[in-house]
Amino acid sequence: MNRLIKDIDAVHQRRWPGRPVSLVSRSMLVACSPSLRMMLMYRFAHWSYLKLQNGRPWARLWRIIFIPFAPIKMAFRIISKSEIYERNEIESGVCFPDQGYIIFGPRKTGTGTVIGTRVTVGKGHADNGSPIIGRNVWIGSDCVVYGNISIGDGATLLPGTVLSKSIPAGAVMRGNPARLVLPNFDNSKLLMLQDADAMQYVTEKWGA
Repeated sequence: MNRLIKDIDAVHQRRWPGRPVSLVSRSMLVACSPSLRMMLMYRFAHWSYLKLQNGRPWARLWRIIFIPFAPIKMAFRIISKSEIYERNEIESGVCFPDQGYIIFGPRKTGTGTVIGTRVTVGKGHADNGSPIIGRNVWIGSDCVVYGNISIGDGATLLPGTVLSKSIPAGAVMRGNPARLVLPNFDNSKLLMLQDADAMQYVTEKWGA
């Protein structure tokens, strides 16, 4: 529950900067945000997955209890136009887009990370491994990330980037294949503002 509240508050801060967080505003946000409802389903599915993987004798009972939730889970996928794999660990305060079209399967995702629309993250065909995404990472729309790689804390993937290699903290990557645009970049503004123009912001910093 604590993680879900932090998820809601992170989206609240980006969507309504400076607006006080209250029970009413949190409820309104969940009601109007498909991405938060998707996170709610992920949190439940991940908790269920851990229960089923613990190997205890009553794990079979959990399987029976969770059978009726399968249609609900499928409905959430259809409505949100996205899928988050329950076996993966997502720390609190990760933001997804309400527009959906997300296929999300990294091994781990750090807190404060922001994901754009039409993003795919998953296994690579060569190594059959999945990425580890650090904290406060900004991944723009139409990005593809795959393979047994790691993305350092505070890294930025500009829209349309295809990444299949590990990158350090603070790196800004762009293109297919991904190329380094800027090292040691402060992406805090992109993380905080929902409608920030990433390309313009990075270009300004590049030319400074």
